Amino acid sequence: MQRFVCTILFCVCFLVTVSSPSVAAYFDGMEAYRQNDFKTALREFKASDDDEKSYYMLGVMFEKGQGVKTDFVEAAAWYLKAADKGSAAAQYRLGRLYERGQGVEQNRDEAIKLYRKSSRQGYPDAKLALKRIEAQ
Repeated sequence: MQRFVCTILFCVCFLVTVSSPSVAAYFDGMEAYRQNDFKTALREFKASDDDEKSYYMLGVMFEKGQGVKTDFVEAAAWYLKAADKGSAAAQYRLGRLYERGQGVEQNRDEAIKLYRKSSRQGYPDAKLALKRIEAQ
């Protein structure tokens, strides 16, 4: 039993150690973003492996042209990565791009699908977007 507990503790410590650089990169990126140091934020978010929050923030930066040239295609690609990982905010933002035809081909049905996914997670902007788009 003691061996089993030691093995579990070792695995937990290993996972924390492995995931820490990604988490640290995200937090460093957010700190830089808050200080409008977009160059550093961009670098940190990109260094954050497989992190939905970092993918989302990269989407925001490309959509708003923060530290980079505004690029809706690139924003959509980052939002898609985050949305596929379950980010309600990214699902909403990607839905907006589909609704407007920015960076992706305009597709009302895809926008509604993404708004619904986001709304089911309780994202308030998605709920409002659904009401608005379904009333049309």
